[in-house]
Amino acid sequence: MSQSIKGILSVLLSVSLVFGSLSMTIAQGTQDACSRAKSDAQADVSGTMWALGGCLFGLIGVGAAYVIESNPPASRLVGKPREYVAYYTDCYRDEAKRVKTKNAWYGCIVGTALGVAVQVGIAASRSDK
Repeated sequence: MSQSIKGILSVLLSVSLVFGSLSMTIAQGTQDACSRAKSDAQADVSGTMWALGGCLFGLIGVGAAYVIESNPPASRLVGKPREYVAYYTDCYRDEAKRVKTKNAWYGCIVGTALGVAVQVGIAASRSDK
């Protein structure tokens, strides 16, 4: 093998090692950003409030949980790289929506069950007379 081919191969190998380790670092950083964003969203979003909204407003409360977007506090993202901010924000929004919609649906189901129970109770008390 000639000297120039060996030189080209060594340069290519070096570049691939650098970019390989860089991509691993970026992947690890995005995974950390996403797991941190999920735990922050779970702590920030009030599931009780969304369950109460679903209970009181029914499907309107559930719809609001899907439509209203939650953004992470900007103070958590100051000084972070652009990629980190993008992944963190996306994961935060997804997890916040998951928490809101799940609890709104639970509240809607409980509110509907209570409403049906009240109506059955009223109908039963009227039929007794």
